[in-house]
Amino acid sequence: MFIEQPPWLFRALYPQAIFRMDPNERAVYLTFDDGPIPEVTPWVLELLEKYDIKATFFMVGDNIRKHPDVYRMVVEHGHRIGNHTFNHIRGFEYSNPEYLANTKKVDEMIHSELFRPPHGTWDSGSTTHCDIITESLCGTL
Repeated sequence: MFIEQPPWLFRALYPQAIFRMDPNERAVYLTFDDGPIPEVTPWVLELLEKYDIKATFFMVGDNIRKHPDVYRMVVEHGHRIGNHTFNHIRGFEYSNPEYLANTKKVDEMIHSELFRPPHGTWDSGSTTHCDIITESLCGTL
């Protein structure tokens, strides 16, 4: 089975970050990206509650701004929230200050130590965005 992993360089630069779980642990980590979306998120929450499942929702800040009630529903159901940038931007299309500002805008709303880059990319092959966001949101690892 193939499991997507961050590049070796990320794992080497941040040895205390969790990139891999114990292979002997029987667990599934369920995540949802890009919400909150009023047409989908309540339905997902209903299903998760029906089966007593907790998940992590990586939220886009502009969607939180547009749908604060749906965002609150996720929080009230006890799910974890992560930062997915304010405008779901592609890291390689923006300068470091622009990318960081977009990410910090969400952090001011949700105060989460979790971050997932939209489209699975930080920037064009370097760890610069990763360094900046990790130190900004989480402190030095």
